[in-house]
Amino acid sequence: MIEAAVRSILLADPTVYGLVGTRMQPAPLPLDTTYPAISYLKASNAYSRIAGRPRIQIDCWSKDWTECQTLAKAVETALDGYSGIVNSVNIEIIVPLNSQDFYDNETKLYHVPYDFKVIYRK
Repeated sequence: MIEAAVRSILLADPTVYGLVGTRMQPAPLPLDTTYPAISYLKASNAYSRIAGRPRIQIDCWSKDWTECQTLAKAVETALDGYSGIVNSVNIEIIVPLNSQDFYDNETKLYHVPYDFKVIYRK
C-alpha cells in the first residue's frame, strides 16, 4: 500500500520524526490527538497497469502557526524528489504539487494540506 510506504519515509526522516514522532495516521485524526500531528489520505488514484501515480495528501496540524509551517516544510523536504524501495514498493519519484494554509476557528488548529504525486512501479 503506497500510503504506508509514504508514512515510512516520513517516519524515517529525523526532522519530521522529531516534530511528530509516531503521531501520523490515515485521516481523520482522533479528537484526543496531541499536536503537532500528521494525517494522510489518497486524494486520487489514476489507473495504470504498469505504474501507480496517486495523489497523496499529507495534512500537517498544529496549535501554533510557526510549528505547522515548520512541519509542512519538513514533510516537503523529506518527500520532494524521493526515489527508492520502501516496504517492497519501488517509488520512482515523489513530486510536491501544492499546499495551502488554513486556520479552523472551531478547533483552534492551523492546518496545511500538502498534495504530492507519487509515481511507483506496480
